[in-house]
Amino acid sequence: MLKKKILFLLIFSLPFQLGYHFWLPESYVASFRIDYLAPTFYITDLLLILFLAVNFKKTASVVKDVFTKPSGWIFTALIFVNLYASSGSPVTFFAWLRLGSYLLLLTVLAATDRLAKKVLLPFSLSLIFIITLSIVQFVLQSSLGGLFYFFGERPLSIALPNVAKINLPWGQLLRPYATFSHPNSLAGYLLVSLVILRQISRPKILRYLLIGTIFLTFSKSAIFALIFIELIRPNLIQSILSGSALGLLPFLRLDPSFSSRYYLLPPTLKIIAANPFFGVGLKQFIPSLAAYLPASQISYTTLQPVHHTFILMFAELGLLGVVIITKIFWAPLSRLIKDKKARPYLLDLFGIILLTGSLDHYWWTLPQNQLIIVLALALIINLQKQKSHALS
Repeated sequence: MLKKKILFLLIFSLPFQLGYHFWLPESYVASFRIDYLAPTFYITDLLLILFLAVNFKKTASVVKDVFTKPSGWIFTALIFVNLYASSGSPVTFFAWLRLGSYLLLLTVLAATDRLAKKVLLPFSLSLIFIITLSIVQFVLQSSLGGLFYFFGERPLSIALPNVAKINLPWGQLLRPYATFSHPNSLAGYLLVSLVILRQISRPKILRYLLIGTIFLTFSKSAIFALIFIELIRPNLIQSILSGSALGLLPFLRLDPSFSSRYYLLPPTLKIIAANPFFGVGLKQFIPSLAAYLPASQISYTTLQPVHHTFILMFAELGLLGVVIITKIFWAPLSRLIKDKKARPYLLDLFGIILLTGSLDHYWWTLPQNQLIIVLALALIINLQKQKSHALS
């Protein structure tokens, strides 16, 4: 019973940002306090630890299995090399600790019996909460405040500077954030949630509400990814032949909001050229960026990760890290892609990450978005394992 309650709370709290920030000296760059560089202990971290503790046998078995395989030792060696590249930064250490805990959570979740049935209710309730909050924020054109602050809602108003808005012919509209740091990361979370709903739920009403909320975020990359998983991927050959899959690319390329995201690309390429093999260390992109920007361009808005998940990964991990991680995860993912039942969900997940990750960084930088990928992958692996057990 305790296991079910903790799992329920963990899944329900996935989109929330309730946590405590530790502002270290390394969290400041050029006198600016950078959120990405503050190690944070979220409510989901506490629930994750409790979940792994009440599933101690599975957790211990996974840890033991990792260190009896060469890949486990290679991954551990990569962590130490990356820490060395970061000059032993505590921010990098905490980032690896989080990544390791998420991989452990993925493995234990995937081994949980009847996972889809157990997560259906808390995941659906959590989605209803996020969808409702997003719609109300959009209608009111402001945040709700009060208790919602503790779930991660930020103060929002159309009059505030640096708040995400959409310019329409009749004026500006505030884009909903829900409990996320930006409407784009909210949209990415909802996209992966759509893939999860296909696996665990038959009723379509929640799915339609979710799709409508994605459009309310006005995240163009997310809307493009939505079109991909709903229309293009299921009929990929016909879409390619008809040209409809390529017809949206000029829309993405020519939109000024996309071209403006690549202003950090030149200094990023310089960072990669200076640290090609070992990278600069997890979470060390922004401190490195400050050294490659003219003093006149350094500000709170420019000191942020480059808007490209895969380039950012390369900058922080280096060629060695990218090759090792690709090698370690290639075998299990290739087995999944061969499974006819799991393949559609995995292709949708890859498509979402590839399309949105090429225009933003939240899959690499934000815990909420990383956790929803963990849940989606765990469900896909669990589905494949259930099929194997049924056949045997």
